Amino acid sequence: MSTEQTGQTKEGACLVEIELPHCTASNAAAVFAVLRSAFPESPELGNGGGGAGTDGEQRKFWVGTVDVRTHGEVECTLELGEPVEADLSGGPDAVRQVREALAGFYDVTAEPRISGDQEVEVRLKLAQR
Repeated sequence: MSTEQTGQTKEGACLVEIELPHCTASNAAAVFAVLRSAFPESPELGNGGGGAGTDGEQRKFWVGTVDVRTHGEVECTLELGEPVEADLSGGPDAVRQVREALAGFYDVTAEPRISGDQEVEVRLKLAQR
């Protein structure tokens, strides 16, 4: 394996894909704000829409990528208006780190989806404490 391939493998092992299906803009903003604080070097968080939410706001599908190589202190004042489902996929250690960061701020229950040697998928249910 070349050095370039090894570098890509290491980087890939540090990335977690997150999907927030059927989520309001305000709830997605809250989850992504926590992740931006916890992992400040994350390349993409919050694709799918934006703006402040209202009681009647539409639900959308939100996606992002979390890079767990850098850590920060979670400083977030946004709260979830209702429980949110979050689907995580990536390397086992990286997924664990994202789950722990979210658990430091929300009540989290996990439902494992698919597990393998190189990648795991898990659905989290997040609720405001």
